[in-house]
Amino acid sequence: MDKAQHIYCILGADMLLIDFTAAVTPFLFAMQYGVDLKFHFISPSAQLPLMPELKNSPSINGIERMPSAIGKDDIVMIFGANNTETALNSPISNEIIEWLKTVPHKQQTYISVCVGALLLAKAGILKDKFCTTFYSRLGLLEQLSPSAKICHNQIFVHDDNVFTSAGITTGVDLALYFIELRWGAELTYKIAREMVVYNRRQSKDAQLSPYLMNRNHVHSKVHKAQDLICHAPQTHWTAEIIAAQINISTRQLNRKFSEVTHTSLAKYIQNIRMGYAKQLMQIKSKSIENIAHESGIGTTRSLRRLWQEYYKQSPKQWRSENI
Repeated sequence: MDKAQHIYCILGADMLLIDFTAAVTPFLFAMQYGVDLKFHFISPSAQLPLMPELKNSPSINGIERMPSAIGKDDIVMIFGANNTETALNSPISNEIIEWLKTVPHKQQTYISVCVGALLLAKAGILKDKFCTTFYSRLGLLEQLSPSAKICHNQIFVHDDNVFTSAGITTGVDLALYFIELRWGAELTYKIAREMVVYNRRQSKDAQLSPYLMNRNHVHSKVHKAQDLICHAPQTHWTAEIIAAQINISTRQLNRKFSEVTHTSLAKYIQNIRMGYAKQLMQIKSKSIENIAHESGIGTTRSLRRLWQEYYKQSPKQWRSENI
C-alpha cells in the first residue's frame, strides 16, 4: 500500500521558477530527513518557459498532465506568476481553474504562493476563508472572492484546509509552518537550519523561532545539549542529566553554554518549552492543563504566569486573537 504523502504542484502560465522552487524546497529537505513524500508537477501544458524569458533560457519539460482524480488526503500547491494579468488571461489558467473546481475534494489541503491565491479565488475555494496574497493584488483578490476575509500585512494565513502566502520568500515561511504542523517542530528547525533561514512559525510573528535562537555557534557539545532539549522539552532536564548524556562536566556545560549562546541553560530550556507550548496552543482541543504538562512547564499556574511574561496577555486572550 502506498503510504506516501502525495503533493500535486500546479505549474501555471507566466510562472517564475522561484515561485515554486522556494516553497517546494523545505519539503525536499523533509524527504532527506525521512518524510515519505511523492511530488507530482502537473499542468495543462507538458512544457512551460521560465519567466522572465532570457536568451536561450531553458524550459520546464516533462510536466505531468492534470489528473482526473486525486486522493482526499493529497496536498495541492499552486504558485505565482511573473505578470498577474497575463497569467489570469491565459487559457492554461482557465484549465487550471476548471480543474480546481471539479477534481479536488471539498476539504482538500491547498497551499498557495503569491498570486496563486487568485486562481483559488476564481475557483471558489476562498469563499468565507481568511487569506492573503501579494500586497498589490489584495484588492483584486477581494474582487474575485467578495466573501473572502482578506488579511493585510501578513506573510501567510492559515484557515482550516487553506494556506495562502504573500509572495515568493513567504512561500518558504508557509512551507516551514505547514511542515511543523504536519511533522513537528524538531524536523522544522532542522530544515530551517539547513536552509539558513528564519523559521517564522506564526504568520503574524517575524521573530526568530526559539528552536533557532542561540544557535549561532559551532560548539558541538552545546549543539548536542540543545538538540536533546528541543527533541523532548517535556523531559525533566537538569544540567547534571544533560552533562552526563553529552559526556561533559556540569560545570563545563553551564560555562560553555552561557559563553556561546549568551543565555543560561535554564533560560534556554524555558524558551524551548514556551515555544512548544505555543505550538500546542494552536490545537484547540488541548486544554491549558494538558499544554502545561506536555510542554514540560508543569502547572497551569506556571504556564499562565510565563505566558503573560512572554506575550503580555493570558493564554485565553492569545488563543482568541490568533487561532
